[in-house]
Amino acid sequence: MIVLSWNRLDITKNFIESFWANTAVPSRLIIIDNASSDGTVEYLSSLKDSSDRAIKVVFNKENKGFVGGMNQGIAISDAPYVCLANNDLLFTKGWLEEIINMFQKYPQVGLLNPNSNNLGERFGEKETSLNDFANDIRSRYKGVFIEMPFCIGFCMVIKRDVINKIGVLSEDFYPAFFEDSDYSLRTVKAGYRIGVAKGSYVWHKEHATFDKLDKKKTEELFKRNKGIFIKKWGRMLRVAYVCHDIQQIDQHVQDIIDVARQGNYVAIFCKKEKVIDHGGVKCIAYKTMFDLIGRILIKKKRYDIVITNSVFLYNVFKLCGYCVLRNLDIGKIYEWKRKF
Repeated sequence: MIVLSWNRLDITKNFIESFWANTAVPSRLIIIDNASSDGTVEYLSSLKDSSDRAIKVVFNKENKGFVGGMNQGIAISDAPYVCLANNDLLFTKGWLEEIINMFQKYPQVGLLNPNSNNLGERFGEKETSLNDFANDIRSRYKGVFIEMPFCIGFCMVIKRDVINKIGVLSEDFYPAFFEDSDYSLRTVKAGYRIGVAKGSYVWHKEHATFDKLDKKKTEELFKRNKGIFIKKWGRMLRVAYVCHDIQQIDQHVQDIIDVARQGNYVAIFCKKEKVIDHGGVKCIAYKTMFDLIGRILIKKKRYDIVITNSVFLYNVFKLCGYCVLRNLDIGKIYEWKRKF
């Protein structure tokens, strides 16, 4: 486990206590302090390595950012699985066991997130305890792996084989933002699968790491690194694919999943729903032609590409300013991915 600290002593303490209380798998906690000045250094200096709690603390004289600090930790780590984590997390019983089980069950998987509130499973404190909430999730999703277009860096577990093959986080995205998306696509490009261990639950206090940063500088950094990411990989596309029946979906399902694996999201519109084995692909049922047109046109986040072999729909969406394809042309989609 590699975690960074930069002030916010209270959050770091909660993280460490929660990690040791809920992690039964033998682990080493590597803490990289990015020049804290609020008492965090004194607290971390008091932590002692022991037979049951292996701890390594590195004190930086300057803030090396998320990318620089995590790469320091990766260089120190020699474990078969390496977790990169924000310090604003609370863990639950069995979280790591479930993730390791997923790696062992699916050898092709190289990168995993646990399930979390920022992945849709939001814990309501008034309803139950965090561990009870996590136990319910585990009972429903134990052993379930969901492939995704990206993993998120809040708590990202990497198989050692992946690190050996593709290396560490790219310094192009220093100090932070889009380094996790870049690492996700590099992992997929190397032949691995990435996604979520649905039965593992970790709660994330979202954005706590950046609360103390200048908002304008943060926005500028995000915009800059987004530009670097797009230049390298192309834009993330939202694709609407209109199918007449389930058979048409079955015929092209592998191509559809391949589009999602390149960091895109695909919505399949069909009169009957079908579950697709990828978190970046969603099947949406429609009733009538006008219902279909409305669902695509009123989408809050506009689709970049509409695919339909209907001449009528082709003309409708073309008139509305959409990029429209008559069939699922993978090469054309990748070409447009670079142009958008």
